[in-house]
Amino acid sequence: MDALGRIGKLKLTEKEMVTPNLFPVIHPIKNLISPSDLIKMGAQGIFTNAYIIYQNKEIRQKILTEGIHQYLNYSGIVATDSGAFQQYMYNEDKLDISADEIEKFQEKLETNFAVILDIPVQLSDNYEVAKKKVLTTVERAKENIKRRRNENCHWFGPIHGARYLDLIELSTKEMSKLNFDIYAIGGLVKTFLDYRFDIAIQNLLTVKENLISNKPVHMFGLGLPQFFSLAVACGCDLMDSAAYILYAKKNRYFTLSTGTKNLEELYEFPCHCPICSEYTPQEIKSFDEELKTELLAKHNLFLSFSELRTIRQAIREGNLWELVELRIRNHPNLVNAVKLIKDHRSIFEIHEKIYKSHGRLYTSNEALNRPLIYRYEKKLLANYRIPKDVKYLIILPELDTKTNSSATTQKWLERIDNNKIIPRDLVHVVFSSEIYGLIPHELVDTFPMGQYESITSSGINDMIHSNSLHKVEQFFDKNYKYYNKCAVLIPENYINQFNELVNFPKDNIIYSLIPILKSKFRENFSVFKELEDLLVFFTNGN
Repeated sequence: MDALGRIGKLKLTEKEMVTPNLFPVIHPIKNLISPSDLIKMGAQGIFTNAYIIYQNKEIRQKILTEGIHQYLNYSGIVATDSGAFQQYMYNEDKLDISADEIEKFQEKLETNFAVILDIPVQLSDNYEVAKKKVLTTVERAKENIKRRRNENCHWFGPIHGARYLDLIELSTKEMSKLNFDIYAIGGLVKTFLDYRFDIAIQNLLTVKENLISNKPVHMFGLGLPQFFSLAVACGCDLMDSAAYILYAKKNRYFTLSTGTKNLEELYEFPCHCPICSEYTPQEIKSFDEELKTELLAKHNLFLSFSELRTIRQAIREGNLWELVELRIRNHPNLVNAVKLIKDHRSIFEIHEKIYKSHGRLYTSNEALNRPLIYRYEKKLLANYRIPKDVKYLIILPELDTKTNSSATTQKWLERIDNNKIIPRDLVHVVFSSEIYGLIPHELVDTFPMGQYESITSSGINDMIHSNSLHKVEQFFDKNYKYYNKCAVLIPENYINQFNELVNFPKDNIIYSLIPILKSKFRENFSVFKELEDLLVFFTNGN
């Protein structure tokens, strides 16, 4: 597990689906990509529409006789929708079928996973209408449990609320009381189409905070691969979508770096999937509409499954946050959506590992909201105690490499340890850090404070800079009284990691600590270029 992303298995006798994963949505009658091709592309499960089958009398009896798997010629996991999606997308008041009829029909199809006939909440619904739909869906879910007959048919429990997070919470808590194998967040397709990722993330995180944790969370209609990593990091286990083919019909080509592109804009394909390796954009443009759509749809699916493999590997390596911060550069609305994590850091911190096998990379302002940093902030203020009997505080700057890997820092520490000016047990050494604020020397070998690399701030108006100063102020508001004197070392130059003598940067965060320290320690504070002068300062007046 990494962030709220987790590796799991959806297992039904001989059928298996690793999570997080995608169900491609296929038309039960006229899909351009055959199920056998979907298997070759990596699809372990597919979604189709039971309502469309029910309406087509010509094929309905044939599928009931053969079973959905044989009819589709697909041996993997098959899920079916009840028709509520049509109701949602076209804003119909009702369908010409009852919940009892369509749910019994899905059991007869021998589908592996079925969806109850819920009533999705529209983004345009007012609160009263939305609440009525939520409560009606909950009642239908209760009725579904009573009338189930096929033990081999497993059920999605839909959760709704759209813009109303209190209704999402209500829906989640009520559905959690009922026995469903997968809980699915509905009514979000239009948010994906409009790139309103903030609403989707608010829904998902509200569900995760209120849902029983041992069941998969599905997001209906999530098919944009640039959003996969953020959704998985926020707790999405499964998703389904027809976006791969709907976008292809509009000549739209999925990428991870620049979002969806129009085929007309492409001179070369930035991809090495089988489609992009065999054809050029010019060749695909020349094909008839059906073949062009099929090839673009296949590329879109290849890219989607490739991204899911990348995400699963990132979870295994503990690098999901790094992947998310890379992918959100795809679109400003993704960057805005990830900011919502700050308000939910406590749930992420609960699941954050104590340590990982690799150091951390902080490459953007969004990294400040990672649960590792949040955990450090909390523990430094709540649990950390200043070493007993210290009187003097030395603040050293972090250099281009962290503490124990910096030759210059090691020389400073050796001189402090072996100095004859002031007893070592009276001195406390702390490092100034842009990411963590302050790191006591005794913590530098603990994860992740001594095992990270980060960008530097761009100045006093930078988020990283201001965040660091806020942490410093909090630390000294609580602890300055334990020190008689404080001194900061700011050298003129130092030896960097390449064994070069370089000037100490004038924009280092340590300069911004000076006003804070002056306000706390007044005449008992000073700044020094040389370590020996700094140590002598502690003896003056004592």
